[in-house]
Amino acid sequence: MKFIVSLCVLFSFTGLFGQEQLPAAFELGTVNEKAYEQLTQDYNQSLLEAAGFDMTKAFDQWVGLMKEVDAYAAKINYDLKGVQAFLQVFWSPDGSIDHIGYLLRPDSRNFTEKEKQELSAFFSSFARNHKFALKGARKFNHYTEVTFPTVVEKAN
Repeated sequence: MKFIVSLCVLFSFTGLFGQEQLPAAFELGTVNEKAYEQLTQDYNQSLLEAAGFDMTKAFDQWVGLMKEVDAYAAKINYDLKGVQAFLQVFWSPDGSIDHIGYLLRPDSRNFTEKEKQELSAFFSSFARNHKFALKGARKFNHYTEVTFPTVVEKAN
């Protein structure tokens, strides 16, 4: 009987050991699908909801973040010009960025595999060095299209 209980306990933890931790920045569609699905479930609050359903506030926060990405790229001399992507950012409630997922659009400038790794490294570095001004009651995320350099202005 002890043997059966021990096996049940062992197999119940096996799934936990097999779960892949996603990197701070990753190309969407190239990571473990189950880990990504779990990430989207864990960060199920939207940026709009975190902003109190204030569309202008959410928009201004997002545009501000994109301008900070541009400024960070200029600071470290990383060329983002011509990057067009789908971007998904995952925040902790305190505004720190936990993950950035991206998928280059077909109309983006061309990237070699090495350049994609450099882009992931850039986003990882940005995530480590940036804290979002907006705080949430729980983990939140935002998914949208982006183009660099950022040319849109805040509403306020």
